[in-house]
Amino acid sequence: MRSDARVPSAVTRPGPSCPIVPNLVDETAGRIAAGLSLGLLALAVGGGWAWMVLTLAADFAFRAAGRSAWSPVARLAGFLRRWADLPARTVNAGPKRFAASLGFLFSLGTGLAWLVGLRSLGHALAATLGLCAGLEAFLGVCLACQIHPWLPWRQWGEG
Repeated sequence: MRSDARVPSAVTRPGPSCPIVPNLVDETAGRIAAGLSLGLLALAVGGGWAWMVLTLAADFAFRAAGRSAWSPVARLAGFLRRWADLPARTVNAGPKRFAASLGFLFSLGTGLAWLVGLRSLGHALAATLGLCAGLEAFLGVCLACQIHPWLPWRQWGEG
């Protein structure tokens, strides 16, 4: 890298910064969605069903793209939150979408690994995804959300 090279102003420096995107999401429904995703993942692992984990990957892709209305898991989570009369807690959508992107990659990796016969790799990826989903669902700890602010992201409205 040349010594006179400059970082474009639209790239943020690592460290906590908000808002990351202009959208907000309901964290309570997100925790319920994590629990539902964990349940679907457990069913897929227990049955050895690559098709189910690939379907979960598609659902994560909808959420990562900001299309929660197309996500059956997100829709069910929102319904369950309202049915249980739990309060909505809005948070910035950027870290949650990043978490859904990682969920997409891990579930896609799991399904593809199983399809090509790499069962151990698929199980390792599923275990990692399950750990992260469990932490979010039961403890409210989103590991991807903790990592997200420290990565150099392009901020909305800049550049």
